[in-house]
Amino acid sequence: MGTVIHRITESQARQLISDYTYTIDDGAVSEWPTYFTEPCLYRITTRQNHEMVMPLSIMLCDNQAMLYDRVEAIEKANIFEPHYYRHVVSESKVIGKTDTEIQMETSFICVRTMLDGRVTVFATGRYSDHIVLDEGRCLFRSRVVILDSSKIDTLIAIPL
Repeated sequence: MGTVIHRITESQARQLISDYTYTIDDGAVSEWPTYFTEPCLYRITTRQNHEMVMPLSIMLCDNQAMLYDRVEAIEKANIFEPHYYRHVVSESKVIGKTDTEIQMETSFICVRTMLDGRVTVFATGRYSDHIVLDEGRCLFRSRVVILDSSKIDTLIAIPL
């Protein structure tokens, strides 16, 4: 019997992106770290910083422990007005692919709804994702959120 080789598919990667988005939008932020490998990278930056290859980040987590710390801060320490996100994402564009890894970019718009009914466009930009197969599961090795605007709302409490 030969070794079974698992190959990543575009469909699996797109499903990961979709599942991630619904998890954030449904408020299940405690599940957020489970979408990443160990080690991993989650970074929010601006388009200008990304294009200039500047390391400045609005949010930076480079391992799962930091992701879980972020979740704990959201659930227990940070005080912010309750709100909800709703993402609309584009079809993902494949940037590179091997048997076990895929790099994709996906445009997004995120609308924030406050409990009083106020609705605002919170963020627009793109995700630059490095997705891998890890023990048969499709996970993010890195997710870089590249925001179109350098004008950032101070209420980035929940991951994009």
